[in-house]
Amino acid sequence: MVDARKVKDMVAKKSSQFMGSMTGTGKMPPHKHCRICHEAIPIKADPRVCKNQECIDQHEKDEKNQKAVRIAMFVFFGIFAIPYILVLVTRVLG
Repeated sequence: MVDARKVKDMVAKKSSQFMGSMTGTGKMPPHKHCRICHEAIPIKADPRVCKNQECIDQHEKDEKNQKAVRIAMFVFFGIFAIPYILVLVTRVLG
């Protein structure tokens, strides 16, 4: 037979341990993780990468790629939006 009180106590104990680690009362100091290698880094690290040169290089490469994609998105949006706006303006004025 299962002892319900024992199960309830075990669940309460596990959940309090889990919540304690989530609220910062655990033994792990507050930290972030490197975006590239996921190594623990200080909270104040900006950009969010470790001091490994490979991670820094990869982060710079990713930033350049994101900037290029962002520019391309605006260009393609403009290609489709400008003719649509011109049609609307000519209908209103004409």
